[in-house]
Order: sequence, then C-alpha cells, then structure tokens
Amino acid sequence: MIKFKQTVQALFFLCLVVLGACTEKDDLLSNDENFEQNQDDVIDLEEKETIKILVFSDPHLMHPDLLVNDGPAFENYLNHDRKLLRESTYILDELLKQILIEKPDVVLIPGDLTKDGARISHEMLISDYLKPMQEAGIKTFIVPGNHDVNNPHAVYFDDDQMVRVASVSAQEFAELYGDYGYGDAIARDSKSLTYVAQPYANLRVLGIDACMYYDNDFSEKNICVTGGTIQPETMEFIRQQARKANEDNVRLIALMHHGIVQHWDMQETLMADYLVKDWRTFADEFAELGISVVFTGHFHSQDIVKHDSAKPLFDIETGSTVTYPCPFRLIDMTADRMVIRTKRIESIEYDTNGMPLGDYAKEYVDTGIRTLVTGTFDEIVGSLNLSPALTGIVNGVVDKLGGLASNAIIAHYEGDEVLTSDEQKDINSLCNTLKLISADLSDLLKRAAMGLWTDITPADNDLEINLLTGETL
Repeated sequence: MIKFKQTVQALFFLCLVVLGACTEKDDLLSNDENFEQNQDDVIDLEEKETIKILVFSDPHLMHPDLLVNDGPAFENYLNHDRKLLRESTYILDELLKQILIEKPDVVLIPGDLTKDGARISHEMLISDYLKPMQEAGIKTFIVPGNHDVNNPHAVYFDDDQMVRVASVSAQEFAELYGDYGYGDAIARDSKSLTYVAQPYANLRVLGIDACMYYDNDFSEKNICVTGGTIQPETMEFIRQQARKANEDNVRLIALMHHGIVQHWDMQETLMADYLVKDWRTFADEFAELGISVVFTGHFHSQDIVKHDSAKPLFDIETGSTVTYPCPFRLIDMTADRMVIRTKRIESIEYDTNGMPLGDYAKEYVDTGIRTLVTGTFDEIVGSLNLSPALTGIVNGVVDKLGGLASNAIIAHYEGDEVLTSDEQKDINSLCNTLKLISADLSDLLKRAAMGLWTDITPADNDLEINLLTGETL
C-alpha cells in the first residue's frame, strides 16, 4: 500500500514538491526578550475604520545573476519544479505597479519570498519591491517559507553546473526584513522567527514561523525539509499574544506559510508537508484563542477553508505569483467584516509567446505536469513486472492520466472548482482501467482526483466573512 501511495503522490504532485531550508536551532532572542517588546510604541497609533489589505504569496524571486548561463542544469531543475522562475522578477514588476495603484494600507506575504533563499534574491526583493512599497506608505509584513532561510539549494546555474551561493541565517533574515515586521515588532518569539507587529491601533499582525530549517543538512545528503510545525515555546508565545490582543480589544490576524486547516480531502494523507504537523490540534486552539483568520501559502492554490470549530477560524490560502493563475487578494477589513476579492496578474514585460500571462502560465503548468506524469509512470510501470498485455493497456492510458492530473491540479490552483460530468466520466474510466493493475492504486488515484476537484466551502476567490460569527456570503 505504501508503494501505491507513493505512486499517487508522484503522479499528481511531483510538480508541487518544494525544498526546505536550514539553520542551527539557536534561540533568536534571550528569554527575557521573548514577550512584550516595544509595547510603548503602540500608544499613538492611528485607528482605521476600514483597513485595506493586499495579500500575495510565494513569489519565489530568482535574482537574474543566478542564471549565469542557461543550460542542462537549469532545465533539469525546472523539469522537477515547474515555477515561472525566469519570469519571477517581471511578474513582481507588474505586481508592484498594481500595488502602487491599489494603495493598500497593509501588504502581507506568507513566505517563499525567494528561490531557495539566496541572499542576493532577498536583497533584490527588498530593494526593488518592498522598499518602493514602504516609500509609498504601505506597511508590509512577511514571514519565511520553507525556501527562505539557510537553504542548501541556494545555487547559481552555469550551463551544466550548479554552484552553491550564500543563503541567510535566521538572524540575518530578521535583520534584512527589519522594516517588514521584525524591527518594529511589539513582541518577538525567542525560538523562531515569529513576531507580533501593530500597524494600527485596532490591528495586530501575528507572523508565525512554522518552518523547520533547523532540521536540514548541508552535507552530501543535501536534505531540505518541506514540512512545518509550531514549536511548543512558539505556541506559548502565540497564546500570550492572542490573550493580550483580546484584553486590549485589538483584532489579531495571522500569516503563516504552512496551512493550519486541511484544504482538500486526502491532503493530510498524500501531502502532509503542506500543513503544520498536528494541524487539527493547533487549529482548535487558534479558534479558541480568537485567531479567526490565518493567511497562508505554500501549496500555490487559491483556496479558503473554514475549520470545524465552535469559534470561527478561516485558513485563507493565496496562490503563488509564479504559478497559474498568478493571483493576489484585496481585502477590506472592518471591526466585524472581511470582504475578500481576487485579482490576477494579466500581463508582464516578457515574451509570453503572444499570450496573456494567464494562458502562458496555464500552458506551462499543463505541459510540466503531463511530462512529469509520463516520465514517472513509465518508471513505475517498469518496476511492477507486468505482463506484456497489461503493459500495453497501461501505456495506453498514460496520456489520459497526465491530463487527469493536470486538470485536477489546475482546477485547485484556480479555486472554486466545478467538476463537469465529462471530467467525472474520464476519471471513472481511467480508474476502472487501472484496476487491472491494482484496485488499491485505482482507489487512491480516484480519491486524490476527487479530493482536488471537490471544493470545500466557502468560496475561494471572492467572499465576505463575518469575523464575529463566522458566517460567509
């Protein structure tokens, strides 16, 4: 059964697998600095009746200097990680224009700021994108993603060579992003890059670091951790800060790279690394603490789910700017309401083969998934020692399998999935054929496909939330 589970993971999600980051597990602050820093700074803050928030996620900025010479090394990387990395800076150029037009009060970025944590990419993100937003009076808050800190996969590409470059430590990350959460934090956690900032008298932002870069390995093993967890000391910090916000009658919203609530049936089984470990326990406590909204990223999907709890908790996941459909969110928040709208980056100053960015990005994902599925399935079939007759049947469904995987993943990326009767028939037909190999494989594949296609309420792109009751429109 484990083999079949791994097979489904490979077929559906190889294009989604991302790499972690690494550092030593040192305290970031001394113990007496763990709570209530800079509380005097909040006294004279402005109170806003309606706060306009813009959210974008997972920009994976790749500094152009990291591609010294295009060639086999970079092409092989892209074959296993289908992001628009060449286009990442052009996408951010256009997004910056949109941000300056929209003029939000606050921008939130829930991690994976860079391609594999190269220091020059962090520096470029700050100088070319975050600083212009700051100069326009926009308050920006970030958290790290699994790619961003002490990542052994920070490299430059030169023809057929990959050569390591400097990444950043956790301390260096906090120093670099001092103007974007850490320097003006009213409280910092000693065990992680978690903090609380207060941009307005009636709003606090809880930036949660759930990344496990401390478990990674720069040796020849070259291991990076995708998954996430909230350390016990960090959870205690969150408790204290949530209670303090409640006592002060200040709305507390959170951002975190990993999901706090499962977004589709089978996600926990097949892709657990995209959720914090023991997510149900944490989600229950977040809800009880009154943390009703957590903005997340990581899976590159535009998806919103509501936790099954007495008090409301919404996990608002925002898709990646370098993955179709290249979305961002605009939010108007009052004391009791959050109105969410989705917009997409539609064009960039880059050769997209004469297509709008959305079509170009969608084709890129579709081609990549089909290629990965075909290659992976060929390897799997070769390892199963099937009869010539069964091998012929299996080879006949490979193209259909690639299309099934692509359609399901793209639908989930878009959000508000709607499964057509034709798509349902194709899934049933393909899975019936796969029963000739294994009923277990067929069942897992069908459950994964249906999980991605089944949109868990509420709506994913445009939504109004009553923050007091959890009701949605």
